[in-house]
Amino acid sequence: MSLTRFVLSHKLAAAAITTGIVGGVVVGATSLVSASPETAATVTAIVDGDTLDVDYDGATHRVRLLNVDAAEADQCLGQDATDFLAETLPIGSDVILRFDEEKLDRYDRELAGVFSGDTLVNAEVARAGYGVAVLFEPNERFYEDVLEAQEEAETAGLGVFSAAEDCTLPGQLAAYTQSVQEVDGYAAATGATVEEYDGYLAKAAAAAAAGKAVASVLDGDRTVFPLLPYTGERWSGLAKQHREAATTLENATATIEKNRAAEVERLAAEERARQEAERRAEEERKAREEAERVAREEAERQAREEADRLAREEADRQAREQAERAAAQPAAPAQGGGSAYYKNCSAARAAGAAPVFAGEPGYGRHLDRDGDGVGCE
Repeated sequence: MSLTRFVLSHKLAAAAITTGIVGGVVVGATSLVSASPETAATVTAIVDGDTLDVDYDGATHRVRLLNVDAAEADQCLGQDATDFLAETLPIGSDVILRFDEEKLDRYDRELAGVFSGDTLVNAEVARAGYGVAVLFEPNERFYEDVLEAQEEAETAGLGVFSAAEDCTLPGQLAAYTQSVQEVDGYAAATGATVEEYDGYLAKAAAAAAAGKAVASVLDGDRTVFPLLPYTGERWSGLAKQHREAATTLENATATIEKNRAAEVERLAAEERARQEAERRAEEERKAREEAERVAREEAERQAREEADRLAREEADRQAREQAERAAAQPAAPAQGGGSAYYKNCSAARAAGAAPVFAGEPGYGRHLDRDGDGVGCE
């Protein structure tokens, strides 16, 4: 038995004990409830998930469903709650209003249990997961029924208790937990690129933002929506789940950052090694080109020297051959009774004898300065 049920049952027992005897009949608390005022009415409008307008006694009355609270239209599932009430009580529906000790709230709305036939609509709103049981003393007549319906919805994971709804606290927490698990999986991965690690960290940041949003909801006022459905152990369980997910996310993010830093360092070391290899290769290329240049110039020098040597040898050979041919020829008889003699090439040219070849009259070494056997050429 819940604490609320325990307190409520004892209140009913106390009421029964203190009830007087009327006409010889003991009138207990149950009889008082059954004898409480009730009114037949017709639904004219649905205001929100826990408020409607009805007509009776020729006037329109605004009725607030007693002992149940639904989200406002602009809150999570508020419009769904309004739609549910509209489907449950279409315009023109006949209903019975049953009141408790205090009929009006501070807004002059009538506080009532609204029955469609034998069905307590207040409880049906909670059973669908669109309302939460609330107790405002001294009105407690329908609290137990609404609470039981709420617990059914919670067990079934309906409405505000559904993790499949994006806007509910369980839904937000489920989405947050799933994103944390995804990031945690990235932390276990190895061999990713820096770009992939950046993507992981972006998802971690998005998960952290979602976690902050959930934390903001958890830190809110628990007496109103959206926290109203999650009181006591419900809230504690959700808060614990959030803390555990936040810790997992923090650790996973740190691991991803560490892995990213290691990959950045690995790439930097790889780049340094590549640059060093390029530097060495460039130095080797320059050294090789310098060695090739020196070898080429040395070979060219040696080739020139060899060519000069061969040219000299060839000139010497030709001179020797010329001299040998000249020496082998018999001396020509001198004309005019004597040998010709030219003091210099000018004289030889004046005499019409230039050029003068070795062995011919008038040839002399003083006319052949290059020693090729031809004088005055």
